[in-house]
Amino acid sequence: MEKKAVEYKTKIIGGHDVFHIGICDDEKGTCAQLEDMLYDYGKKQGIKIDVTVWYEGESLCEFLKKGDRLDILFLDIELLSTDGIKVGGFIRDELEDIETLIVYISSKSSYALNLFKIQPLDFLIKPLMENVVSDVMNRAIKIYERKNQLFEFSTRRCHCKIPFRNIIYFYSQNKKINIVTKKDEVQFNGKLKEIATIVPHNFILIHQSYLINLDFVMECSYEVIKMQNGILLNVSLPYRKNVREQIIKNEWEKMNKNV
Repeated sequence: MEKKAVEYKTKIIGGHDVFHIGICDDEKGTCAQLEDMLYDYGKKQGIKIDVTVWYEGESLCEFLKKGDRLDILFLDIELLSTDGIKVGGFIRDELEDIETLIVYISSKSSYALNLFKIQPLDFLIKPLMENVVSDVMNRAIKIYERKNQLFEFSTRRCHCKIPFRNIIYFYSQNKKINIVTKKDEVQFNGKLKEIATIVPHNFILIHQSYLINLDFVMECSYEVIKMQNGILLNVSLPYRKNVREQIIKNEWEKMNKNV
């Protein structure tokens, strides 16, 4: 009897097919300009974008109090009444929302230390430039995908979905793929090199048998990587240079995201 081929793919978790973006700035011209830039970005990248604009911090806070959420918020610091720093504090402390990516915008560059606690994605100086906004959006999309993407695989017995953020690493053994997660281990038929072509950018091959999530790396040397579950994985010679470069790049991205 002919075996049914195994299928695996990635997809964004349902309910997030539109990227929800907020703009809060009391300068209507800045809002209109930024809104145009964001919709242009969406068209070029093939991403569905929905933009909502507020001219007051209070109106934005009332919207968020109702339970509505944004994927990314472009927030002016010098709002006329409730300033952007207070709004950011409200989002992080009162709503306990650490998921919304906040990008501050201002005509001044003297606020950096005050923003450290809020952990914005970036700080943009007016007038806003299209290439700078596009760069911010590129980074936001990467972070969004890392948080919200699923790995799907189908066999004759079941169809499974696992968030990539829960996967510590994949490994191949005896023509089977094993997925090691925070809680358990799942096995299915597949080819590791094929899976490596569809995973998010924070997954890398360190060996022909190991595909790891860099976010779960605890310690590393030139030859061995220790994952957060305590497992030691060998880095084979052909992969060592790339692994070292990718680990440094991943740590740099995480550090910049939190500054």
